[in-house]
Amino acid sequence: MSHASGYADFARFVEQATAAQALAWRGMERVADLHLQAMEGHARAASGLMADAMTATDANALRTLMARGGDLQRESVERAASAAGDIFDVAVETATSLGALAGQPARA
Repeated sequence: MSHASGYADFARFVEQATAAQALAWRGMERVADLHLQAMEGHARAASGLMADAMTATDANALRTLMARGGDLQRESVERAASAAGDIFDVAVETATSLGALAGQPARA
């Protein structure tokens, strides 16, 4: 094998590795965004409930807050399940893209 051929093979490897790394980073960035959006929704719901709890003045208000807390918990689980599905979709897209990149024929 000549040095020129070895250099071309190495250059192609570096190019493909860089493209694969960029794909992986984009996927991780999208996953992080989805996590942050879910956490923001959880925090917003919890802080609203806590603010209302601080201003509750009687037992009926606390009962209403308890019922609302149960509803918020259910919504939180739904939001988490939706985020998990979105994250799985991103993982599948990223894996598919990486598979397509790995399956590219070598250039001459």
